[in-house]
Amino acid sequence: MSTPLACLAALVAASVLTVGCAGPVRYTRTVHESTARYVKLEARYGYGQQHQYDSAAMSFAHPVSLTETEWARILKQIRIQPRKRLLTIGMKESGPTEAFTESELGYLSQHLAQAFAMARPDEWVVFYLSHPRGDHGKSAVTEVTSGGLFVEGGQLHLLLANFRYAVSIESFQKQIRHDPLRPAGDGFYDLVPGEHQTVRRVKIWDLTQPIRAQSLELVFDYQLSLSSPDETVPEPGPTAPLEERMERLQRLYDKGLTTQEEYQLKRQSLLDEL
Repeated sequence: MSTPLACLAALVAASVLTVGCAGPVRYTRTVHESTARYVKLEARYGYGQQHQYDSAAMSFAHPVSLTETEWARILKQIRIQPRKRLLTIGMKESGPTEAFTESELGYLSQHLAQAFAMARPDEWVVFYLSHPRGDHGKSAVTEVTSGGLFVEGGQLHLLLANFRYAVSIESFQKQIRHDPLRPAGDGFYDLVPGEHQTVRRVKIWDLTQPIRAQSLELVFDYQLSLSSPDETVPEPGPTAPLEERMERLQRLYDKGLTTQEEYQLKRQSLLDEL
């Protein structure tokens, strides 16, 4: 028969275990949210010493002032290399691809500019993107991309927890939406570092995570990146008709891939050829 003291000890132990497994406390401010996407500000407390991403132990260099065009240039430089899965062994391997679609690029550029302008030193900027797999939105499978960003020590950090992760069970999708920094499982992709970029693998020490769960972190000097010439802006030359080069320049500007100053300089250079 259990004594009152033993019952009390068991109750205390259960309470400690529950608190220890409850996970971090998160305070969230919404920048923009829809059914399929969001960008939010999120402070995280309670990871403990074994997790390096406790907001209470960090002081990010926020707020940060970057334009939508500058965010578009930064995001265009993030590239992904898909890894082969068991069912795809033997298939031709594809090369690196841009991490975000044109639609995602426009959405993130706009709302990251807003989020970082209002972010506090203890807040991540987190994002969630989802869309049905395949064409016409008729698939029962949803692909989810999620992660978070912060600026520290003059460097931009992107923690990519999930990239086009295929979800067919609604409860799994809700878990990622609730915690965008939580890897849903093994990631079949790698971040491809470019100029001024490095990649680190981050182990998530959390009992609620899959055993092999890890996130990829891209760290790069965004100021050097933005000061580099934009290779996507065409240089004037005799290899293409002037009208075609003007149209291409206009398309780059309309997509936010060049600044207004760069656009005006290139445009004037082309007009000088007349």
